Amino acid sequence: MTNSNPDSNSNSNSNYKTEGISWSCRFCGGCCDSPSVTKKDIANIAGFLKITFEEVVSKYLKSWNGKNGVLKTSKTKCVFLGEDRKCTIYKVRPIICRLRPYSIQLIGKNKGGKKNKNSAELKLTYDPWFLENCKGMFLGDLLPEEEYFKHAITVYTYMGEEKVTPEELFEKAKKRLVKK
Repeated sequence: MTNSNPDSNSNSNSNYKTEGISWSCRFCGGCCDSPSVTKKDIANIAGFLKITFEEVVSKYLKSWNGKNGVLKTSKTKCVFLGEDRKCTIYKVRPIICRLRPYSIQLIGKNKGGKKNKNSAELKLTYDPWFLENCKGMFLGDLLPEEEYFKHAITVYTYMGEEKVTPEELFEKAKKRLVKK
């Protein structure tokens, strides 16, 4: 694994951690909860639905701070998840949805208790929810596709890093998957 500057557009030196686990989406809708969205996500959804940006914010967001927000839910699932468990806006789904099952974390030097993004590395690992619950997780060692690193940089830029994935979750996932 090597370092990657989160401000860089190149991902050839991206940091990843698969821990011998690979992933394949089963399109079950289990992870389609209430995703965070960026301003660009909202603009894309508005264009796709042929409504205004403001209409998307008022009809489909439960929170919005002018930079990013959170989509509403219907019965604990994303408002855009159809009865057939398929995303009704899949072509323009939010960047966080494109990044799944991965989680981004910034690993680096602290300055006054804060991480310095210029001397840190962007780490792409599995989101804890997927390690514990996703039926698409299985043993192997497939590396994430390049597009995931691009999505990770975008998510970090707009929303910051996510919680650190505990090491023990990787071991629990392996044990759970070996039993199947």
